[in-house]
Amino acid sequence: MKTAPPATTPTALSICNLALAKLGEAPINAITAMGNPAARLCHAHYHPVRREILCTNRWSFATQLVQISAPQGNPEESKPHDLPVNCLRVLEVNSPDWALRGRCIYCPEQTIDLLFIADVEDPVLFDPMFIEAFATRLACKLCIPLTSSSTAREALTQEYHRLALPQAAHVNAIQSHSNDSHPLYKLWRNSYSHGRICE
Repeated sequence: MKTAPPATTPTALSICNLALAKLGEAPINAITAMGNPAARLCHAHYHPVRREILCTNRWSFATQLVQISAPQGNPEESKPHDLPVNCLRVLEVNSPDWALRGRCIYCPEQTIDLLFIADVEDPVLFDPMFIEAFATRLACKLCIPLTSSSTAREALTQEYHRLALPQAAHVNAIQSHSNDSHPLYKLWRNSYSHGRICE
């Protein structure tokens, strides 16, 4: 029996070519500012679109938890804590009183725990539904320059907002909270803890 070939490892180039395929455009061989129009547009839009979509949701693959401290010897009641360089979006801070100003979190605590969305660049870490949403959004950005079709752009925009992004966010939420979000989880947990697993 033949085994299925291994899935292709996602790359920035494969995501760009998926976006181009949605436009009926030929694939490119490289993402470069010196290439053909499609290659140049992908070079200009790939990373801005990637960061945009990362900021739209609490993606599990991009969520990181770190501990950060304010500089020692600061007499101010509200101390500045520099955000990590790869922080795109602050999710949670374990302080009852904090504020984000620029690239600093101000709060009374000397050390805080920060949950944030990181600027993940490695496509291998992206989940498949995120990649589909990413490629759809990228196709929206490339559509007018490459096809001059406002109708196609509108269709892709609708697909992104109504289908691709919501589906990706939904699947991500299920994966992130697969146990405690299930309506039978508490019943299962209570039965397990008392040694009463259903037969």
